[in-house]
Amino acid sequence: KAAIEESLGSELNVLASVIPSLRQIVDIRIEETPNTGGIEAQNRLKHTFRLLVRAIAASLPALVIFLDDLQWADHVSLYLFESLITDTECTSLLLIGSYREHEVNDTHPLAAILRKIQRKQIRTTKIKVNSLSKEDTNELISGIIQTPPHLTQSLSDAIHRKTSGNAMFVLQLLSSLYGEGLLYFLL
Repeated sequence: KAAIEESLGSELNVLASVIPSLRQIVDIRIEETPNTGGIEAQNRLKHTFRLLVRAIAASLPALVIFLDDLQWADHVSLYLFESLITDTECTSLLLIGSYREHEVNDTHPLAAILRKIQRKQIRTTKIKVNSLSKEDTNELISGIIQTPPHLTQSLSDAIHRKTSGNAMFVLQLLSSLYGEGLLYFLL
């Protein structure tokens, strides 16, 4: 708390207007902030957001931020994402972003940000998560319901057909089947 207040000072007002819940963490004195627009406002937001993340990260051995579904992020969020990735002064930050590759074409704003990051030669690691195979789906289901794989094969085949092996959908469908009383366990 003290590190955030000290690092950002009166600039906390800038972030509090964008992140109102910040007022629950730190004491923010309501002050009039100059009303800027366009590029100047974006640069100020980027700068204060970087200061906030640096202040938090400085007090931790490592700060991990996971941002899911970046394909749906707005331009300002992507701008801040890029800002954090390219911030060379924040050395204890691990930023993980996920997106659905099939929803991001060459003209998508996220693709432009990723190209920009590559041009700046920022070290990144891309991990492509594929769908589960039928065998993997069966192993997952077998483990979840604690039943030998040979007894879960027909259920797994049906779930794999419905979900195309998308792990999240497999789990959601299992949960839904259980919640509706269509899947139950006898011990």
